[in-house]
Amino acid sequence: MDPIGPASHRGSASLGAAMGRTLELSAMGGNRPPAEAAISAAVAREADGFDAVWWADHFLHWFPLGIWTQDLVPQAATSPNPHTWMDPVPIIAAAAERTSTVRLGIGVTDLVRRNPASLAQTALTLDHVTGGRFMLGVGTGEDLNLVPYGMENPAPMQRLEEGLEVMRLLMADPGPVDYEGQVFRLDGAFMGVRPLGDVPPPIWVAAHRPRGLALAGRLGDGWLPLATDVDAYAGMLAQVRTAQHAAGRPDDAVTAGAYCRVVVADDDDEARELILGSLLMRFIALTRPSEAYEAAGAQHPLGEGAFGLTSFMPTRVGRDEALALAAAVPDEVLLGTVIHGSPDDVAREVLRIHAVGADHVQLTNMTPLADPSRAAASEALLREAITTIRAGALAGSAAA
Repeated sequence: MDPIGPASHRGSASLGAAMGRTLELSAMGGNRPPAEAAISAAVAREADGFDAVWWADHFLHWFPLGIWTQDLVPQAATSPNPHTWMDPVPIIAAAAERTSTVRLGIGVTDLVRRNPASLAQTALTLDHVTGGRFMLGVGTGEDLNLVPYGMENPAPMQRLEEGLEVMRLLMADPGPVDYEGQVFRLDGAFMGVRPLGDVPPPIWVAAHRPRGLALAGRLGDGWLPLATDVDAYAGMLAQVRTAQHAAGRPDDAVTAGAYCRVVVADDDDEARELILGSLLMRFIALTRPSEAYEAAGAQHPLGEGAFGLTSFMPTRVGRDEALALAAAVPDEVLLGTVIHGSPDDVAREVLRIHAVGADHVQLTNMTPLADPSRAAASEALLREAITTIRAGALAGSAAA
């Protein structure tokens, strides 16, 4: 491994400010066995020119086991169940040995399963193992990763706020340090392992609601929300920036990210057909907030005010109920769950999100989820989109 050093990834926001605005592109890493395939995928992403690879931290997927049959889901022919996730930490450590420039991150974990003191130690350790390339993403957590395992999260935002403060404190001071919160407490705590460079590994906050957006602005190094709607993204980013500036932080303190799910095909009609014909994509649409359904003149299938990303529990849904939930997803909401169309269509929408403030876009190719037979073709089409995105971002940066 050829470490790139801590300044290489932590100065990206300053670089963007100095040169106009650059755009980083990242991808989702693989978490499923065999491990070699997951590691090789990260190597391939580096070869493709991605700036970063993120790994999800899950126990369960969004899909009820009752629908995981070959008559409904093609993937059931090769995978016995959808809930097959490896721990991202050792995958990242292994990928670090096989890559040299791409940054590697957890995107995202929570502070219920991973205590903030333990997570701070993990982040600092991976900072050393990756040669300064590690990024830590955190959020409030999802019920599907907690409730089946006997874990509770009664005050998710309070836990996230205190957890961020605890990690910041432990990463900044070798100890002893004290902290007294409603959820977490430190009493003469030590964190002797120090960052590899001058600053700790960056912490990215996944947030979509006002209190979380304020936390991202006040305590985050980066912000990584789900994003498909440009106007909604711009509104959330404005709240992040307001909190950031109110806290007296500099303009480049928080890198604005966007997690963009993508379905790419030869043209928009084909992409729409793939999305609308996929049962699994309908369950991904259940993760959207109630506001998306209300805008389409419908109520969220999970109930009024639901935010499926945090509340959906696939283990409590049988086959018939699952099919009814999927059928209740309006096509408008389903199509709005992903950026979709031809490579040019995808590039145009990503560049629009960049234009309103996103400087780091994670492109997650959902096409194989909609239709596994399109995996190879969609990767080639996505590479076309990325070429156009990079050219458009470079032109915009030069103009600035």
